[in-house]
Amino acid sequence: MPQSPGIARPAALVAASAVPASYFWLRWRYPQFWKDVKFLSHLAKLKSTLRHDLSSDITVVDLFERHTQANPSHPCILFEKQAYSYGDVQTNANRVARWVTTADPNLRKGDAVCILMQNSPVLVWTWLGFLKKGIITSMLNFNLKSTALLHCIKVSEAKKLVFGTEFLGLVQELLPELRALNIELWMVNDFQVYGVAPPVGVVPMDLSTMSGEPFPSEPMRLEETAAYIFTSGTTGLPKPATVPHRKIIRGVAMHFFSELTPDDVYYVTLPLYHSAGLVLGLSSMWYYGATVALAKKFSASHFWDDIRRHNVTGFQYIGELCRYLLAQPRRMDDGKYPQRLKVACGNGLRPEIWEEFQKRFNIDKIIEVYAATEGNFGFINFEGKVGSIGRYPWIMRKLLDNIELVEYDYASGEPRRGKNGFCVPVPMGQTGLALFKVDKENPFTGYKGLRKMNERKIERGVKVKGDVYFNTGDLLRMDEEDYVYFMDRVGDTFRWKGENVSTMEVSQVLSSFPAIMEANVYGVQIPGKDGRAGMAAIVPHEGMKVNMRDLYAHVTSQLPDYACPKFLRVMAQLEITGTFKHKKTELVKQGFDMHSIDDELFVIDPVEKAYTPLTSRHIQAIMSGQSKL
Repeated sequence: MPQSPGIARPAALVAASAVPASYFWLRWRYPQFWKDVKFLSHLAKLKSTLRHDLSSDITVVDLFERHTQANPSHPCILFEKQAYSYGDVQTNANRVARWVTTADPNLRKGDAVCILMQNSPVLVWTWLGFLKKGIITSMLNFNLKSTALLHCIKVSEAKKLVFGTEFLGLVQELLPELRALNIELWMVNDFQVYGVAPPVGVVPMDLSTMSGEPFPSEPMRLEETAAYIFTSGTTGLPKPATVPHRKIIRGVAMHFFSELTPDDVYYVTLPLYHSAGLVLGLSSMWYYGATVALAKKFSASHFWDDIRRHNVTGFQYIGELCRYLLAQPRRMDDGKYPQRLKVACGNGLRPEIWEEFQKRFNIDKIIEVYAATEGNFGFINFEGKVGSIGRYPWIMRKLLDNIELVEYDYASGEPRRGKNGFCVPVPMGQTGLALFKVDKENPFTGYKGLRKMNERKIERGVKVKGDVYFNTGDLLRMDEEDYVYFMDRVGDTFRWKGENVSTMEVSQVLSSFPAIMEANVYGVQIPGKDGRAGMAAIVPHEGMKVNMRDLYAHVTSQLPDYACPKFLRVMAQLEITGTFKHKKTELVKQGFDMHSIDDELFVIDPVEKAYTPLTSRHIQAIMSGQSKL
């Protein structure tokens, strides 16, 4: 029975008035609503694409071969003055896989080999060739000194060390130790190419006799390991993070908002032994069928020349790289390129230089990401919010509930817990330790063979009994608009020149010097610099004096440059906690302030090849940005 007009009209008026009422209620109670809806719609598209790829069981090899089959002549790698097509890289990867099969038929899927090579197309197709065999590649940081390098080889349980001729001298120094470990040595590219004859016991990988015809790849699942990538931490030596194919596929999704196409050329100067270079830089381009312009190493003076020479449209950065580029003298062609520079993607771009960097070099879009090689979750800032690593809207917090920012106890180095035994969340706007929930969708794959280390990265009973979270070791802050900001690292790791530095590793090196009884290592802030520079408080053995020239030689022979302490503080004794841990908080606060510290202070001096007494002249150079620490 139809309603009478008298009844219908009030109902229609009520419904009509509800719309503006709802709108004003949302504006008052949830001003971010429409912004969040737009943000979530973008993330939904990303998740839909990612879910399709993961359900299809696509591996890194599949990513590459998909575009090779579709367009083998398309440029894959630009390196110096050479160009290599997808077909070229595929052919050479097939040769590597065949050579491996011939050289050692017993090397099988799941075995590990270590790779010690600089950035080059040879490294790319060597890695890909081993992946075709299902062999795990352990990517070695070639900046490491002998002790740390041998440690990495041991924990990888590698059967081979595959190295480039550029590291022949280093390998020869380690020959006795490598032979004791029963490690077979394979040198990439034969001596006829480089004019270098390998020593006895080193096998040259001569690919010239191998066919480049299609090689049947081993069937692999997403959960299987593609590589070990080393990361510094609290153990004192690098740890091999397990990187399955699934993690790489999820990593390449970080470029979803870069809007890359096969026509793009992406510049990678970061080392391929790091996940930023290997995953976000190289593997991501295979996903889009784009071209990688690969540099052997980063050069601030040649960076923009390479951008123009290769017609680059995007590049991978870390914060320190951006600062080095800004420090270069201004040029007339700053910001002028043959192609539109549409995106720069990376992590660690500091808010104080963000806008200047983007404007001076005319970059359309900056995408800042936050993730860890061993981590299980991350953030991405595709909205261009200066200084932010991404957003975590209220709706996501309610639906996912997988991130917690909790109070951190600097004395114990652990999350602070309340009377109920659970972690104490920080209020909005305050800095807290970031914990990411571990579940089926976001698993923690951890480190190879280091059960104790894996457990130390896990927090249990964070919100309720039985829950499990990954401890990032990072302090983050969320503002009222739900933007997240990276604030600092905690514990025994700090970051300098784009590398994580283990305080324990540095402390062990210092303590092995005969005149030093103990050392407490920490990071201190340098005005105008990203990260923290290494500083060490050292206590000499009673009655002994530290020879600062000998100590410099000792430290620089065992640590890469970025890990060498830049400042030394000589103390009579170190303060410790009730559990015999070194106290760092007060030392970090005092830094290298010579006016408030009575102890002797020294600064590293590469010219003198010694640690020299810190003077006001040094301080002036440091504060003005003229010091090359």
